[in-house]
Amino acid sequence: MRISWYGKHFGEEPPISGQGGSGTIFFCGCNLKCVFCQNWQISQGNTSCETVSEAELLKIIFNLHNQGAGNINLVSPTIWAKQLIEVLKKAKQNGLKIPVVWNSNGYEKTEILKKLEGLIDIYLPDCKYSDEKLAIKYSSAPEYPKIAQKAILEMFRQVGVKGLIVRHLILPRQIKNSIECLKFIRSISPKIYLSLMTQYNPTYKAKYFPEINRKLNQQEYNKVLRAVKELRFENGWIQKFGESADLLMPDFNKKNPFNN
Repeated sequence: MRISWYGKHFGEEPPISGQGGSGTIFFCGCNLKCVFCQNWQISQGNTSCETVSEAELLKIIFNLHNQGAGNINLVSPTIWAKQLIEVLKKAKQNGLKIPVVWNSNGYEKTEILKKLEGLIDIYLPDCKYSDEKLAIKYSSAPEYPKIAQKAILEMFRQVGVKGLIVRHLILPRQIKNSIECLKFIRSISPKIYLSLMTQYNPTYKAKYFPEINRKLNQQEYNKVLRAVKELRFENGWIQKFGESADLLMPDFNKKNPFNN
């Protein structure tokens, strides 16, 4: 497996960051090719990536555990699922007590997720697209809506409401896409936890796509917020409009990517 950084991270949703920070491990590589990826340095590049064995990753997990991290947060783990299944089995056998978070883009096979059952305590997937054309255009992800919806439903089957937080990032000029994603998320359960993100920043290759080469505007934010209220979401978090997207951008060339 290849990882870029691990440490206690405080920038996740409140129950994930907690008081002691989330024991976050950032994996290199990704099965999506998002043109606006804020982690593009490691998802589509090789910035500070190193190869680790299963034994070395196990040591990292218990290092974070011993530092008082509230959980083990596996970020972009999908392409390493086969190896991670074995690592997590050993971690549980060796006394790992804190929850394990599967922090993914949602574009994953249900047959793989079924092998993770009992190993993952909290699923934190994206629901990026309801429009397949956008998924292909911006993330090279054919059938993303179908695949991600099936994946999220499998996650829900395993852990229920208490172990699932579904994220959605609002893209500029793509409000219909957001509203349809919200409808699907809300259809899972009235108690579902939604994490609605407004932090879109036109980074990486977004400059080649004029329609998304800017930040979200107030009108777009208000339309999506109205949809959240109309759909009567009961649980979750909404990022405030205008919260500095620049401050949330990691730099994996730094020793601590989040120390802006």
